[in-house]
Amino acid sequence: MDRPEITQDAQRLAVLIYKQYKKDIKDGQSKQQAKNIGSLKNVHKILNIKYSLEDTLELIKELKAENYINAVWGSDTATSIDIQQKLIVFGENKLANDIDGALNWANKIVSIIKP
Repeated sequence: MDRPEITQDAQRLAVLIYKQYKKDIKDGQSKQQAKNIGSLKNVHKILNIKYSLEDTLELIKELKAENYINAVWGSDTATSIDIQQKLIVFGENKLANDIDGALNWANKIVSIIKP
């Protein structure tokens, strides 16, 4: 897999978004429905991110710039965020790595979630 052109924090957020997408599908949503993850505030709250809302917005902008997500903007914030195929492939590949790599990533992901 090519190395992503996004920061480690953005990669961690992408994996969290991917995991929520998979959970939503498991809970009965269609794949198309699960791709819409709501507004910035919704993402920040549901994923329980410890960074400030402003820092999360910067990560969302980074993911959008690299086509991991699409976002509709209003009042200087993301009002609707949709997962793109690139994020799904990234999440599948990241979580399909060897078990040690997956455990290491799990520990890193925890670092951006509130206790």
